[in-house]
Amino acid sequence: MAHPKAVYLHEAETYLVEALDLENHTARLRPERVDYYTTPRRETSIGLLELHAEQPVRGARKFEGELSVTTRVTGFKRLRWLTRELIDQEALDLPPATLLTTGYWVSLTPETVDQLKESGLWNNYPNDYGANWEVQRQRALARDNHTCQVCGAPERERSHHVHHRAPFRAFASFLEANQLENLVTLCAECHRRVETVVRVRSGLAGLAYALGNLAPFFLMCDASDLGVHSDPQSPLAQGAPTVALYDQVPAGLGFSRQLYELHAELIQGALELVSACSCELGCPSCVGPGGELGAGSKPETLAILKML
Repeated sequence: MAHPKAVYLHEAETYLVEALDLENHTARLRPERVDYYTTPRRETSIGLLELHAEQPVRGARKFEGELSVTTRVTGFKRLRWLTRELIDQEALDLPPATLLTTGYWVSLTPETVDQLKESGLWNNYPNDYGANWEVQRQRALARDNHTCQVCGAPERERSHHVHHRAPFRAFASFLEANQLENLVTLCAECHRRVETVVRVRSGLAGLAYALGNLAPFFLMCDASDLGVHSDPQSPLAQGAPTVALYDQVPAGLGFSRQLYELHAELIQGALELVSACSCELGCPSCVGPGGELGAGSKPETLAILKML
């Protein structure tokens, strides 16, 4: 909340963060009226410290235990107060922070994933870009003079990324998807911005969105008391697709154990919520907004919930 250049609220007044000194545990802010607010972008990874409980459930396994949650703020967005219009984004280079807490997580069984794949409703694993990917990637970089085609940043120590303009999964074969005209050179920061909307498209991410927003109603807690994370190949369940909810307080507050006990009610509530929503592909009221090309995760998420 107090990263460099953040808008910080205190007693209904706005401040701009001028500097953050983590070594000396101080932040320097100045009062300033602005017509925007900031939201941080985070990268999160979760590790298992100790397993307390595990049980098979329909289509999955549920777990409860102690977790290590490592979060790194990689940048932030500036948005208009009234319209929430995105003004711009900036990258940040801050050290990671680790939270030792408790969590509840549910992992899909291989049988569930196989049935979803057979139905064409599983898009959570990384793409296999095919045998010609490296050649085409180098051709795209050379064509674009190793320069980001969004912000104009030249390559430095690390190679730029190559992005598919139309999503890879929209094509019948990698030969069609990897056509040079469908590839564009982007720096890592611009690529991350573009891919943000794509992540929401997966059914697992939609499931995490629904459970994360519904759980506080079952617990009668504040939404910020819980963190949520989805991983198609999670170390919490030996590489199985997993959604985890965890207490946002060191050592936990007991919410995770309650969610473990409420698993059936939580899943049923999520199924009712997503089924009753009138949107077609996804919206902020159920599984999150639609992703690239308007494709949302609702059909995938609904299929997962029905199997659970």
